[in-house]
Order: sequence, then C-alpha cells, then structure tokens
Amino acid sequence: MKNVKIAFIALTVVVSLTTLFVRIPLPSRGYFNFGDVAVVFSGLVLGTLGRRKGPWWAMAAGGIGSALADIVGGFGMFAPITLVAKGAEGALAGLAAGRGRAGRWACLVAGGLAMVAVYFAAETLMPNIGLQGAVAEIIPNLIQAGGGIGIGLLTYTAYGRIAGDASSPGAA
Repeated sequence: MKNVKIAFIALTVVVSLTTLFVRIPLPSRGYFNFGDVAVVFSGLVLGTLGRRKGPWWAMAAGGIGSALADIVGGFGMFAPITLVAKGAEGALAGLAAGRGRAGRWACLVAGGLAMVAVYFAAETLMPNIGLQGAVAEIIPNLIQAGGGIGIGLLTYTAYGRIAGDASSPGAA
C-alpha cells in the first residue's frame, strides 16, 4: 500500500506538470494539452500497483492533478469539471490495467469518451460557452483523448519493458 501512495503522489504531480507544459488555447477559453497522456499512463500504473483500489487512486491522480493544473494555469472555473472529467478517464484507465487487449482498449476508449462527454455536458451549461462552444470543443477533445490513449499506452508499454513489470502489456 505504501508504494501505491508514493506512486499516487508522484503521478499526481506528473499529471499536473504535463498538463501545464504545453497549452494550446481553444475557442471556449479551455486549452489543448498533453495531460491526457499522463492521466492514462497514471491510471495504468496505479491500476497495476493496486488491483482493487487502483482505479480509485487513478481517479484521484488524474482528477486532482488536472484540476490543480487548471487552477495554477488560470482556468479555475474549469477545475471542478476537470476533476470529474479527468477523474473518470483515470479511473477507467485504472480498470484497463491487467485486462486482455480487447478489455484494455474498451476501458481506455470508454475513459476518453467519458472525458469528452463530461466536458460537453458542463460546457453547454456554462453561459459564456453554451451549446455552440461545446460542439466546437468535441473534435479537439476527441483528438486529445485519442492522443492520450495512444501515447499513454505506448508510454506504459515502454515503462513495463524498462521496469520488467510482468503485468504490463509490453513486458518480455
């Protein structure tokens, strides 16, 4: 359990810093970033470390790390939405750990779609964004989710090969 807590703290920081590192503004005052890579990677790692509670740790790391990045980066109004959206994405990535190929992909895609759906629903209710702005964000959010899944899974596979973790998909 101690290893999971240490990994949780470290990965929460990684998610936050990765989200802040590259920010490309979007029409709704949000931004495109590479934080989803860290959310997916963190979810897979924490899901592997803590089989039963791993998805909970992954939800917290993805949600808290991303929400902190919103607050520090000047997008505090999005922090509660991000907490839920990235938390769901992280939790489903945590559930993907240790599953077969089809199950892993199903969980990761569900996590990406959950993130897009939460942002869409929340943005439609925001007076300064509304339905039109939320619709404009769907494609960029899908690209961000897809990139996060693809690169996050590749990163996790590389991690598994380097660390020699037999439970990761890329282990020899």
